[in-house]
Amino acid sequence: FLRHYVEEPANTERRCNHAWALLKTGAGEEADRRTAQIWATPRSLPAACDRLFQAWYTRGNPAPALAWQRFDAAMGAGQTGLARYVMRFLDAPARADAELFLRVAETPALVQQPARFAGTNPRHAGIVAFGLSRLAARDADAAREAFEQYARAGQIDPAALGNAAPRIASALAAVSPRTAMQWIMGLDARMRSDALGEEAVRHALRGEGWDDVLATLDLLPAPLAATERWQYWAARSRDGAAGAGAGAQATWAQLGAVRSYYGFLAAERSGRPYAMQHQPLPVTDAQLRAVERDPGIRRAREFQLVGDELESRREWLHTVGAMNPSERLAAARIASDWGWHQLAISTLIAAGEWNALEMRFPTVYAQDFERAARQQRVEQDWLYAIARQESALNATVRSPAGALGLMQVMPATAELTARKAGIPYRGSTDLLDPATNVVIGSRYMRMMLDEFQHNRILAAAAYNAGPGRVKQWLRRLPATVEHDRFVEAIPFRETRQYVQNVLSFAVIYAYLDGRQVPVVHPAEQLIRNPWPLQAANAR
Repeated sequence: FLRHYVEEPANTERRCNHAWALLKTGAGEEADRRTAQIWATPRSLPAACDRLFQAWYTRGNPAPALAWQRFDAAMGAGQTGLARYVMRFLDAPARADAELFLRVAETPALVQQPARFAGTNPRHAGIVAFGLSRLAARDADAAREAFEQYARAGQIDPAALGNAAPRIASALAAVSPRTAMQWIMGLDARMRSDALGEEAVRHALRGEGWDDVLATLDLLPAPLAATERWQYWAARSRDGAAGAGAGAQATWAQLGAVRSYYGFLAAERSGRPYAMQHQPLPVTDAQLRAVERDPGIRRAREFQLVGDELESRREWLHTVGAMNPSERLAAARIASDWGWHQLAISTLIAAGEWNALEMRFPTVYAQDFERAARQQRVEQDWLYAIARQESALNATVRSPAGALGLMQVMPATAELTARKAGIPYRGSTDLLDPATNVVIGSRYMRMMLDEFQHNRILAAAAYNAGPGRVKQWLRRLPATVEHDRFVEAIPFRETRQYVQNVLSFAVIYAYLDGRQVPVVHPAEQLIRNPWPLQAANAR
């Protein structure tokens, strides 16, 4: 087991078996170190870990600090049942603090009584931050006032108190993004994480004008400000504040040389062609033949041919995980040739190869996508971009949330969409059929486009996060919103990245088809918001 074990990917059960194997082969110190890491997880753990933990307990574990760490993490994850279980491992003072923590979870307003909490007790700092975060969801102003009271008193460690700041800012932003921005800017720097500084910029972008954006960008530390994202916004703000001029041209030229969402936007602003940087994979025929002869690759192929995709994938990942970079590139080419596009893509990423665009963005099931694009009046590049982001073009993939197939359609969404459109649909297994999945997924995309002004940006956000959330976000924005400000202001990181990816992927698919299309269409440049935030709230 130890000889064949690989760190990634390894689920919790395998990690426990690995630590057990270390323990049984004399590596007790390393086994204990890994066991502690597993045990601290803020969720219930599989039964396969029980023997490992029992042996670990007999050696005096866990240490009190680790027990509190797991209790604290469980409370943060909303796992109060697990937290109560972990209390048996706490000493008496920590157990009393745990009881206080549970009371605060039930009644967050208790944090409005500072006398209950001792500044000399580091555990109380975490309890206060937790309670303030909970209170913010019920009463943002009360949470802000309590936070500021603790800050003035110096009762709680500033960095620990700062853990409550993101939730308070988010609650304030639901009413007034500018209020949230100003509050973040006024925080002691020790209470403001880098991520919270980024949120201040996003709150500024939800308003109008550029002065606030420029001011919040100054909150970012130099390494963060130097990233592609914030270089783009610094240049955009300078251009926006002073009018189009030469001030940002150097940044546009620098960013425009990169194949990315921000690179494409920068290229548009500088009038340059997109930098696609496509390069054929540097693999020789001899390298391909050598990797094809590898026993693990051959076993993976045989499992695939007899329909055992799970064992095929396991063999592939285990074998490729032990290869050197050049062998991995050859393996990626083989996977692509065999139609294993998701594995080809993941293997290329593992090898650090980003420029083999034809392999990273394959055009599979071409007839299905072409037919759906024609019937639904949706660009084929766009449908491919959605499927590439959703499933890496794996027709049989199932997400933990239950989405299925190429376009990752939820069964309930499929049933509703099929019924409205008169599409034959017998149940969720139909979504594993590529043709059916593309028909239903493309129809749902058409519905999102129809609902959101035929705007792909809004439709993509709705496809990922749901149309209700997109309308909710628009209600926090002015009557007209520039496309890039809207995308950057999306509150969910996953959806923000999703929209940026599919916009970029559509450009790449068009390029591979011999065409150049804009990353954002002319009609999408300015979003006209049917549900604008009231001007008083915006201020």
